[in-house]
Amino acid sequence: MSASNVPIGRFPDCPIPQILPGIYVHLPYCRVRCAYCSFVVSTDASSAKAYQDALAREIALLSPKAKGVAFDSVYLGGGTPSVTPAPELARLLEDLRGRFHVRPGAEVTLEANPEDVSPATARDWAAAGVTRVSVGVQSFDDRELAAVGRRHDAAAARRALQTLGRDGLSISGDLILGLPEQTPGSFRASLRQLCRSGAGHVSVYLLEGERARTMPRERRLSDDAQADLWLEMGETLAREGFSHYEISNWARPGQESRHNVKYWKRAPTLGLGVSAHELWEGRRRANVSTLVRYIADLAAGRRPVAVDSPVSQEEGARERLVLGLRLSEGVPAGEVEDFVRGSGDPTLAGDYASWKEGGLLGEASGRLRFTERGCLVSNEILCRFV
Repeated sequence: MSASNVPIGRFPDCPIPQILPGIYVHLPYCRVRCAYCSFVVSTDASSAKAYQDALAREIALLSPKAKGVAFDSVYLGGGTPSVTPAPELARLLEDLRGRFHVRPGAEVTLEANPEDVSPATARDWAAAGVTRVSVGVQSFDDRELAAVGRRHDAAAARRALQTLGRDGLSISGDLILGLPEQTPGSFRASLRQLCRSGAGHVSVYLLEGERARTMPRERRLSDDAQADLWLEMGETLAREGFSHYEISNWARPGQESRHNVKYWKRAPTLGLGVSAHELWEGRRRANVSTLVRYIADLAAGRRPVAVDSPVSQEEGARERLVLGLRLSEGVPAGEVEDFVRGSGDPTLAGDYASWKEGGLLGEASGRLRFTERGCLVSNEILCRFV
């Protein structure tokens, strides 16, 4: 059996802590909008003070709903949370701890861009209670970074990782496969540098969407070249001591993202901030996606919810399959087969058999998982279960 047909990861060797609820906070402000970004962000900081006030109101509105509940993760995402002044981040985290039962030893993650990292900011983040920083490295090649409008260069990324390591913060680094101007050699070099930077966690994403489709072919790697590099990357990361625990994520033992695992395991999470999503008390909710409406609703004393719907038993079962298959531990094969039989899709049974026969899905100890090669087409497969 080739390495590409082996189920991903060595999940039993890197246990995930007990699943408790988590809190996500969206901080939408950025200095510039990156060419590939599809998140709700703003490059106009004039509303930042009003937004912080609105967040404080939402925290106060939500805290009674979580009375007596212990949380073991807080995730500050964006946007670029690292552009928020350190005193404001400290006040936000203090407010969260004052209103919610955030357990001692909780994982507190801050997303950061390399240009925002300095010895002073790293010390301030650690003092505020941040334990983990997710750094948007994306590449260690200056041409690739410039091509997508990143404000940092490779030297700044290296300095940021070194600085965070000196302050004892857990480090995750992001890379993108498929950037304009990227070559097989440049991607290998970026991966090698990140592996040896002290980062305990690596996330790698394929450049997708309109930007990837419209990029001139001569400026980008072919799909086949990207597929080959993805498979080679998995082998490289395994040699460097990283386990492939989720489709886009690798970690050294014990350094998996505690917060993000909650999403894939369908653990309860609260979502605060513009466009934030949550799963709480059997309901999925999403906040409005415009800053003006978010701030106005909270100024009026109401939570700015755009979507609020119960998760039916059928939806929950489907989510368990779709999200569980993202993890290297997979899902019980019997549950997948029951879903296939009862789906009403006349072609799904045949396609499911072909995915297994073609080495895209593997089964071991009664659990179904994507193989390394299957990860490359995971979106196409998972959408059949939605």
